[in-house]
Amino acid sequence: MFQTVCTAASATTRRRRRCRLWRGASGCVLAAFVHSGCAASKPVVTPSARVPSPSARLAAADAQVQAGCFDCLVSALQEYNNLRSVATVADAASTGAARAAALLAIRERELGTPDSGYLARAREIVAANPRTQATLGALLDIAETLPVRGAVTQVSDDVALLRNQTALQNRELWTAQLRAHANEDALSAYIWLAFNCAYLPSAEHAVAQWLTFEPAWRETPLVALKAATCGSNTDSPSLERLLERDPRFVEVHYFLSFGLALTGRIDAAMDHLLKAYDWRREWPAVTSSLGADYMALEDFDRAIDFLDRTLALVPRYPDALLNKAKALTYAGRYADSLQIVDQLLAQNSLVGDARYWRAVNEEALSRDDEAWADIELANKQLFNAAVPKLAGIIAYHRKQLDVSQNRFELSRRRDKSDCETGFYLGIVLGEQRAWPRTAEVLIETVACFEKAEAKLNEEIANIRASTQPLDRQIRQIKKREAQIASNRRMIVTSWYNTAVSYFSLSKKEQAREFAERVITDDEFGERARQLLAQLR
Repeated sequence: MFQTVCTAASATTRRRRRCRLWRGASGCVLAAFVHSGCAASKPVVTPSARVPSPSARLAAADAQVQAGCFDCLVSALQEYNNLRSVATVADAASTGAARAAALLAIRERELGTPDSGYLARAREIVAANPRTQATLGALLDIAETLPVRGAVTQVSDDVALLRNQTALQNRELWTAQLRAHANEDALSAYIWLAFNCAYLPSAEHAVAQWLTFEPAWRETPLVALKAATCGSNTDSPSLERLLERDPRFVEVHYFLSFGLALTGRIDAAMDHLLKAYDWRREWPAVTSSLGADYMALEDFDRAIDFLDRTLALVPRYPDALLNKAKALTYAGRYADSLQIVDQLLAQNSLVGDARYWRAVNEEALSRDDEAWADIELANKQLFNAAVPKLAGIIAYHRKQLDVSQNRFELSRRRDKSDCETGFYLGIVLGEQRAWPRTAEVLIETVACFEKAEAKLNEEIANIRASTQPLDRQIRQIKKREAQIASNRRMIVTSWYNTAVSYFSLSKKEQAREFAERVITDDEFGERARQLLAQLR
């Protein structure tokens, strides 16, 4: 057997040796094997990754705080917590962790998301490191008083009132303290703006002036977000720039939806809200807004879905309960709607509206006596045209013509643009044989319906020209077409009843004019021809 020996032979000698080996080899595999056997093996050395020092990690966490997005603050808090056990940076890490936790607590209130306990966590961190108490104790007390933004309150009225009272009682002292320290750190800079935005009237907001007290922080994204969302106003261009520069600022979508909703750009507003929802599902401020938006778009099933998501987080939220009751009513689910309305009444919330919608559903279910009791109670708390209109309908069902007329007259005085009210009033007046007033009201009502049809046709044209999804366009157009068809039937009925009124007043020419308008109608044609025969 041939044995190979590795030596320091010349290149020529090594080549010859390999040639002799190749002669008995079958192919290249053996040659390759022999070649590798003669090679001196060398261990591969992989350079070790450089581990950042604790101070570098601390600086990176500080940069995340300045970046300012919610997820950035979460990342910063996690890193600070990891560094709290490192002796060389323990105090700075504890201070950073408490500040980041407080900023997260404030941001949750600004967004209307559930309280994740960040402020309590900040207090725990401070309590565990007494050296941070002097620096952060007062700031955490001020942060505790900041309100939850928006209508979806997740704290009791007593808690919200106490926060407000505490802030107002200490406003002068705290404002002076915050102003003096606004430029010292991220939390101080943020709370200086947040406190002024929350507890000074909008007319006194001076964001540009307030920013002069924190020159080291005013250009940071963290503070820029607060400046752009101060109070009830939002600086949409600034918010759009923040999002463009850092896509991690997903919460900006929520704020951007405000201005769009106020200007009627509901689809654009919903696009931002849905992006916010995809980022954070448990967000009642967003799900409640989406529920209301889907209501406005007449997509009642989706509206109910998002309102249910809201109520899963805030079960007693009155606006979500009321909107769900309305959506169920519009969807024809009257008994289900009554159950939701009863929840509002049980918690003594929005009682006037609850009584009104209870009456709406009871009337739809032909429970007229119960509906009358509820609409009378609603009338004590609501001042609008809808309550007396519904009362007029219910009174008519109960054969109370005088009461019905009175309520329709009141509703019509409050809102003359509601054509249906005029139509119902004309019916009641006709049954009372108040012929002059019947003719007058019905002629005005027909003119009202004709204007309404022109408006509905304009809406249909706008829907067709819109960029809305096709299924939504079809649904909205069908609803308006059905309304036009219903209105036209009421016009025909009004013409016939006007002809009868004039006939009863012996005004033959006027009676003939209106009777001739309906002689080809399937419902009124025969009666109109009989009336015309009597006019000859």
